[in-house]
Order: sequence, then structure tokens, then C-alpha cells
Amino acid sequence: MKTLAEIEMAVEALEKSQKQELVRFLLTRLQGSGENATIQAGLPSQRHSVLDIQPVRLGAVLRPLTADDDLLGEMLEDRL
Repeated sequence: MKTLAEIEMAVEALEKSQKQELVRFLLTRLQGSGENATIQAGLPSQRHSVLDIQPVRLGAVLRPLTADDDLLGEMLEDRL
């Protein structure tokens, strides 16, 4: 196979698992050449979401916030 058209025709004959293996191979080759290979091409996502993190219990609220609380000012007090 010497042309892109020949390669595309050969790929059509592959099974789904073989196509996925081919995509992984090509991505590995692209990454090895220093190119930015961010193509996902139907592969399972490797991304993470905040929704994947399990909730954390920090304990009871010591004092509820009121309109008089200046949280930003308290955080910035030591920075001046």
C-alpha cells in the first residue's frame, strides 16, 4: 500500500478491535514524534471530572455565615 486511499480501503476491512489497536498505534507514533496527538477517535475518555471525586465530610458547622462576614478580607489580611 502506497497511497492514503489504499490504506483507507484496507482499514475498512478491519474489525472494530483491530481499528482501535491501529488508532492506539498511530497515537503512540505521533506522540513519539513530538506532535500534539490529542485525537480521541472513539477511545475511552481518560479525562476526569470533579463529579468523580467522592464527597468528604468535614464535620459540623461551627458558626453559620452571616451578611457581616468578610471572608475575602480575612483571607487577604496577612497579604498586605
